[in-house]
Amino acid sequence: MRVLFTSWSGATHYFPQVPLGWALQAAGHEVRVASQPALAPVITGSGLTAVSVGPDVDYPGLVKEKVGELPIVRAAPDWRERHRGKTARAHEVFGAMADVMVDDLLEFARWWRPDLVVFDPTSYAGPLVAALVGVPAVRNLWGPDLMYRFDEFAGEALRPLCERLGLAGVRTLGAMTVDPCPPRLQIATDYRRQGMRYVPYNGPGVLPRWLLDEPPTRPRVCVSWGTVLGGFGQDVFLAPRVARAIADLDVEVVLAIAPAHRELIGDLPPGVRVVESLPFHMLLPTCDLMISQGGGGTILTALLNGVPMLVVPQLPDHAFHARCLVNSGAGASVLEEDATEERIREQVLAMLGDSPFRAAAGELRADILAQPSPIEVVDVLADLAGSPALTG
Repeated sequence: MRVLFTSWSGATHYFPQVPLGWALQAAGHEVRVASQPALAPVITGSGLTAVSVGPDVDYPGLVKEKVGELPIVRAAPDWRERHRGKTARAHEVFGAMADVMVDDLLEFARWWRPDLVVFDPTSYAGPLVAALVGVPAVRNLWGPDLMYRFDEFAGEALRPLCERLGLAGVRTLGAMTVDPCPPRLQIATDYRRQGMRYVPYNGPGVLPRWLLDEPPTRPRVCVSWGTVLGGFGQDVFLAPRVARAIADLDVEVVLAIAPAHRELIGDLPPGVRVVESLPFHMLLPTCDLMISQGGGGTILTALLNGVPMLVVPQLPDHAFHARCLVNSGAGASVLEEDATEERIREQVLAMLGDSPFRAAAGELRADILAQPSPIEVVDVLADLAGSPALTG
């Protein structure tokens, strides 16, 4: 079986696809990953074969062009209605990403003839090309299914592209959804869902000596703000502010950043350890609490390690993830406008130790481990594609 993965060039959108790609490849299937050129080193660094399609795009610039001012989540009762239009325009961003990728992706698919297309939920070029070459399309989620909640906007955003390609429309939810999110963290849906155990891949890394030689003597708190928000400027990159707020508590603070964000952190109190490009699956097993903006991969990696989370959501997807986390009992959420130093400190102290948050996070860890492994999902995909499963 030939399986074509596709994602636009956001690394954190590609990372959740890697374990399934590994499983397919280990089972003897052929795997190719198509994305914009900037992602090619990330793809090859994960051990899979890259195919460059379309040009690179300035994602923060495209968001500013289509959406305008970032829709920072507020407590105002009319916030959702005021920003509903921005939700539709956010889908135009993903439509634009698909537009620049789809022609090269279609050319490659017609040459390579995949049996199945696996796509990131915001990479609409995947289901478009699958429809054009007549093979099933499978979504690979990264966490709670926000795109299902807002699927009503996808059709309109993709209408011009469908017309250009000669399609009456496209099912952006695919023929099946592979879901690594434990059921009690996920929302109710009505599509064909295949659960899969979350296996963290946060990029390659080298295990630092201090993780081995310096076991924490105080509760270790990891603070991180992902890889995307920093591209929109210092005002929305709250990680340094959070680290400063808790630095004088009886905790060890580890501030995990991307190298590009080093210039955004400013002066920090003594004792805050700053690490660059350290994969969470190496760091979080040693942590007692995670504080972040609420990215899906960060949440799942924390829960896999039984680590509760404090989320300060800024964008609508962060707020959506935060609600799911709070409903599960494994985390708490504080809006940016309420995230004073005092409030953050109080919440951190309430979540450390043998708290109900830690107990709930431990239960979700068990739920994650109970899901089918990626290798077990391979046979399901082979059946969907109409291809016999390979065993080696």
